[in-house]
Amino acid sequence: MDYDFLDFYERVKRLTKVKKTTLEYVAGEAGLSIASYNSYRRYGNLPRADEAFKIAKTLGTTVEYLITGNNPEPSASGKILLNVHSLISEYLDGAGKQMRKPPPFGK
Repeated sequence: MDYDFLDFYERVKRLTKVKKTTLEYVAGEAGLSIASYNSYRRYGNLPRADEAFKIAKTLGTTVEYLITGNNPEPSASGKILLNVHSLISEYLDGAGKQMRKPPPFGK
């Protein structure tokens, strides 16, 4: 199947308005500057998979929806994956702050 990748950006734009947020915020949540986001759009390229996932998560939808227009709601398993991803992200973000030296062997 062929997809017009500019539809991805139209869906992002539409959902951004529905969520009453900004493209700058959505791009930032995906780890992108607005300049990088606009560069992808201008040249008809999609963001990397991890960036697209974060954009979809920020907008409360799925990458599949952003690309194809199908299945805007995450499935039950997709929701579980989103929760697991959030928990891992929170753990990794806090791990550097909470890392302690392990106790000596045998104690």
